[in-house]
Amino acid sequence: MLEREFFLILSKKIIMNLILNFQILISGIIIGIIFFQTALAAPIVFNNLNKEQSRIYIRNIFPKIFKTNMSLSLVFLVLNFIFLTNETSTFIGSITFIFSLICLLLIPATNYATDSGDRKKFKLLHLASVIMTVVVLIINILWIFFI
Repeated sequence: MLEREFFLILSKKIIMNLILNFQILISGIIIGIIFFQTALAAPIVFNNLNKEQSRIYIRNIFPKIFKTNMSLSLVFLVLNFIFLTNETSTFIGSITFIFSLICLLLIPATNYATDSGDRKKFKLLHLASVIMTVVVLIINILWIFFI
């Protein structure tokens, strides 16, 4: 009987460790997406494409980035709720999902501000989106050190 309990406890620990590692992988993917867009794609687009071409790219890529981050954070949260990993991962997954959703919802207003020449509104909306994306990046980097 003691052997069976030992193996059940061991199995649970192994599964929890796998889930936690998968959540870390998801955070890594989110970090990679944000780094790729800001460090590689955006500079190439703005330095090598004309204004109209870069507009098409930007207006197509950002909704996909935010939807991808939302989907990944939703998987992160579902795993957390099923396996009850820890409160820190609930916070990380929730902030990542909510901020990505807000950024996605800001896109039409940001595009309209750009199209109508309202630089002040564009700067404000863009700044809000950038701040939320940076927060998502930072918390996905740092949370691993608090588990």
